Amino acid sequence: MRVSVVGAAIVPFGKSSRSLVELGRQAARAALADAGLAYADVGEVYATSSLAPPQHALAVAHGLGHTGVPVTAIESASAGGLVALREAAWAVASGRCDAALAIGYEKTTALTPGGIVPRPVGVWDHVNPAAPYAVQASQWIADGLGTVDALAALAAKNWNHARANPDAARRVDHEVTVQEVLESRMVASPLTRMMCHASVDGAAAVVVARDDIDAANPRLVALSLTSLPYDPGWPLAGPAIGSPLQTSQTAEQAFAAAGLAPGDVDVVLLHDLCVIEEAITLGSLGLVPEREVADMALAGELALGGALPTNTDGGCLARGHPFSATGLAQTVEAVRQLRGSAGDRQVAGARHALVHAAGGGGSCAVALLAR
Repeated sequence: MRVSVVGAAIVPFGKSSRSLVELGRQAARAALADAGLAYADVGEVYATSSLAPPQHALAVAHGLGHTGVPVTAIESASAGGLVALREAAWAVASGRCDAALAIGYEKTTALTPGGIVPRPVGVWDHVNPAAPYAVQASQWIADGLGTVDALAALAAKNWNHARANPDAARRVDHEVTVQEVLESRMVASPLTRMMCHASVDGAAAVVVARDDIDAANPRLVALSLTSLPYDPGWPLAGPAIGSPLQTSQTAEQAFAAAGLAPGDVDVVLLHDLCVIEEAITLGSLGLVPEREVADMALAGELALGGALPTNTDGGCLARGHPFSATGLAQTVEAVRQLRGSAGDRQVAGARHALVHAAGGGGSCAVALLAR
């Protein structure tokens, strides 16, 4: 896969009075403007939302124009944004069109705080979504892979990255410390409020085009997608998120397709619904040996200026997590980093970025971008 990302935009995350459909349209218009293209230049549209009513994709697209363009709705929970991007990229790479648009949008602030569905319909809908991650965190600590202080350091890092991101939902006026994270309200031991994601409204969009349009644009060099593989050590009941094995397999496919290695990655944007997911995923992606993650977190090596800046936009913890928009928002940050336009969040000399998304139910996607 060799396509260029020519446009990328995000609607600032937070609580919005705009309708879900209008959020999607706003992001799409901004991405098209960033690409210097008109909606009439788009050959296919892929739109994603986990909570939208039927025909939402058509409603978003028709608000942009009536061009007769094919419009496809996608749902894959928190991986939906990258799934939409994958389909848009293949539409271009296959020769079906010269440019395609991926849009993700969600409104989650109306949900019960921390909730996943608007109204409980089954026993698992009553379970605090942080609970499975709390079990993982406790096991991670018991296995000697790290401490709660290391998890707090990861969380503080993301909150501090968000301070420099005007699109982030959780922006504070001071440097967040490990102690502040540890002293915030307990959600599911050992995870505190500041170690868990922010439920927000928001949207993001990306335009991809033929690779030869503008050499200055970042290229999407691989995007791998998997569903949950057989793993006897991983639960299949309940609100399943993919296993570390699935993450590893997905990343291996992406690196092989791109002809890159984990050591080539300069900046990482990964799914961190709770902070333990970041700690485990860094190892599963092959980026950091699992027994070195905690030490790197405590030493600041995963922060801006460190060896492997991770979630430079604040991640799900502080940028916010509007489910289907998250993967595209991460891609927007990756594009900004590779363009050198990330401002105070800029990773010096960034040439390769990795984007990872994991969706409830067992979908996992890994994208690699290069300049």
